Amino acid sequence: MNENENIKETAEQTEKTSVFKGIGRNLKKEFVLSFCNRPIKIMFIITLVSVAVTFVSVISRGFAEGYTTTVGRFFRMVLAKITGVLPFSLAETLFAATAILMIYSIVRCAYEAIRRIDYEKRYEPKFNRVAAFCLMLALSLYNFSFGPCNRRVSLSENLGIEGQDLSAEQLYDCLIIVQDELYEILEENEIRTLPSGSSIMPYSLKECNDKLNEIYAQAHEKYGFVDGFSSRVKSIALSEHMTYTHIAGIYIPITGEANINTNYPDYVKVFSMGHEMAHQRGIAREDEANFLAFMLMYESDDAYLRYAALIELFAYLSDALYTESDELFIDSILSCDDRILYEMIGYEDFFAPYRSSAVSGISNAINDASIKLRGDSDGVKSYNMMIEMAAAYFGVTE
Repeated sequence: MNENENIKETAEQTEKTSVFKGIGRNLKKEFVLSFCNRPIKIMFIITLVSVAVTFVSVISRGFAEGYTTTVGRFFRMVLAKITGVLPFSLAETLFAATAILMIYSIVRCAYEAIRRIDYEKRYEPKFNRVAAFCLMLALSLYNFSFGPCNRRVSLSENLGIEGQDLSAEQLYDCLIIVQDELYEILEENEIRTLPSGSSIMPYSLKECNDKLNEIYAQAHEKYGFVDGFSSRVKSIALSEHMTYTHIAGIYIPITGEANINTNYPDYVKVFSMGHEMAHQRGIAREDEANFLAFMLMYESDDAYLRYAALIELFAYLSDALYTESDELFIDSILSCDDRILYEMIGYEDFFAPYRSSAVSGISNAINDASIKLRGDSDGVKSYNMMIEMAAAYFGVTE
C-alpha cells in the first residue's frame, strides 16, 4: 500500500470517526435538551407511577377491581366529561392532526439536517420533547383510567353468570328463544323499516344516548361495579371510510370518548353505542362489553333498545349455529319470522361493498393484537364469546 492510499484510508477513518462522534454528541445533546427538561422529568415520574399501577393490577385482581371501581372510575368520568363538551370526536381529530404533524416533522427535520443547521436551533429537539411528553401523557392516561380494567374480576363473577362451551343443540335452543322474544316485540310494537328491510331507530342518536345513560345509571344502582356517570357518545366524521375497516365503534381511553360509526344500520349503531359505553364504564373484555350491553338493553323498557340487543344476539347465534350444524341452522331459518330475516338481508346488502376491503384485514390484525396485549388470549374471537353468557342468562346451559 503506497503513501497516498494510506493517507486516503486515514482520512476515511477520520471522517467515519467524526460522523460517529457527531451522532454521539447529538444524542448527548438530545438527552440534555429533552430529559433534563423539567416538564419531561415530571411527566416521566407520573408515567412510572402509572406503570406501577398497571403492574400491581397484573399481579393482584383484587387491587385491579378495587382500583377500577374507585380511582379508575374517577379518571374515566373526568375524561369523558371534559371531552364530552366538544361536539366532535377529539380522538379522531388528534389522529388526523398527528398524521399531518408527522409528515411535516419528517420533511422539516430532513431539510434542516441537509442544511447543517446547528442542532440546538433545529426543529428536531423541540419536536422530540413534545413527542416524548405526549407519548408519556397518553400512556399515563391509559394506565390510570383503563389499564387495570383488563385485569379486574370477570363480569361472569360479578354477575354470577357463568358461560360454557355450547353444543349445536344448545345454540339452536338459544336461537329459538331469541326468535320468540323478537317476534313478541315485533307484534306488540311498531318497528318501522326501510325498503331494504333494515329497521329504523325511532329517535335521534342524542335521544338514544340519553336512554343508554339512564340504563347505565340504573345498572350502577343495581350492581355497583358498573359506572353510572352520564357521557356523550361521539359520531365519527369519517364513518363511511371507517366502515372499510369493519369497525362499528371504538373507545379511546386516553380521551375517554366512546366513538361510533354512524354509517352502519340503525340497530348496529344502537348496540355499538351500548358496547362502547360499557368499555367507558370499565368493562375491558370484548365479550363482556357485548354481553353487558345486551343485558342492560334487553332488560330496559324501551322496545327498540330491546329489539337491537336481540337482533345483535340473533346474528351472533346464527353465525355460530351455521358453523356447527347446517341442518339445525336451516331449521331455525325456516321457523324464523320474515321481518327478522329481512333485517339480516338488509344488513348483508349494506355490508357487501365493504366486506372484502384490503384495509379490513389490517385493522382486524391490529385489533386482534391489541386485545391479546391487554391480556385476552382469544383476541377478536372474544367478541363471539358473549353468546356463552347469553345462553347461561336464558338458562339454556342448565
